Amino acid sequence: MAAAAMAATRRLLHLRLELGLRLRSRALIPSPSWTKGMGRCRYEPSARRLSSCRRAAKNERPWRSSSDEQLTDGDGTAKYMGRNFPDEFAQLSLEEEESDDEVHEISETMVKDVEKAAVELLAGRAFTVSDLRKKLRAKKFPGNAVDSVIADFKSRGLLNDGYYAESFSRSRWLSSTWGPKRIKQALRQKGVQDAEVDQATRRVFQDGHSNQTMYGISEDSMDHLFEQAAKQWQRGQSLPLENRRARVVRWLQYRGFNWAVTNAIVRKLEAQKPP
Repeated sequence: MAAAAMAATRRLLHLRLELGLRLRSRALIPSPSWTKGMGRCRYEPSARRLSSCRRAAKNERPWRSSSDEQLTDGDGTAKYMGRNFPDEFAQLSLEEEESDDEVHEISETMVKDVEKAAVELLAGRAFTVSDLRKKLRAKKFPGNAVDSVIADFKSRGLLNDGYYAESFSRSRWLSSTWGPKRIKQALRQKGVQDAEVDQATRRVFQDGHSNQTMYGISEDSMDHLFEQAAKQWQRGQSLPLENRRARVVRWLQYRGFNWAVTNAIVRKLEAQKPP
């Protein structure tokens, strides 16, 4: 019987330590609702045995507010364990406030690190908002710090999807002869909004002039496209006419020009006199 009583006392001490650890993880004073998830056993005064600790939680206070609590040993001897929980809660609250200050300082430091990484990326080349966010998140920076830096850069004009879309469109048109369809697809994959994509391609292919053709691009753009297609036409001059035509059609379609533009260019190539 003595051994069983000692075992019960050790289990109670273990429970006390576990409850103390849970208390340290929160700065708030435990509410009565905690008793539902943490058992109904409480330390009893010396007048009661351990077997009475299953009293209903609704009739108990979750923690004793006195500075002394006592445990009943197997032989009936009361052993006191002095603890002042109100003082401990006050100490934990002070520690929690100091921890909040440290988190705030770490957050400011993190934002500076994100800003430095963003500047280094933008120094290499231009990015859309979406692409820059992905690059920074890939470096394991917190999302809130990344969003804060991106919002700041947008307000300062360091990030502008509209400017990026126009620069990208003009570059791909002049260097690779990409058409509107392929450029729009590439910009959408980079996270640029449809309105900014459409505006950028109009500025590039319509040149801001009113002399539009029925194909949706300006006459100057059609002339530039015809020059590039003529080079492809000349490279296939040894092929039969059907194969030569199909080669140019594939070239135009791959670069993102619609059928109206493609047919107009092919007819013009076939109509020109051989050199």
